[in-house]
Amino acid sequence: MAWDSKCVNFGVVKVEGDKVKVYKDKFTYITISIGKTATNAIWTGGELNVYTFDGKVRRYRDQFIYTTF
Repeated sequence: MAWDSKCVNFGVVKVEGDKVKVYKDKFTYITISIGKTATNAIWTGGELNVYTFDGKVRRYRDQFIYTTF
């Protein structure tokens, strides 16, 4: 499963410690619990790259499935 196109098209993510909020619109968002401190999150095409404090990158295909680099 991929991200909802509303999330990708709206393009707003907010990092809050060990959580990342992925917005569908101005008022609706999905929260992803990272389990470690996130420093940045950015969309790359239809995937979300989340950078963690330990220098790793998690590439999320959706809110549950990710690959660590």
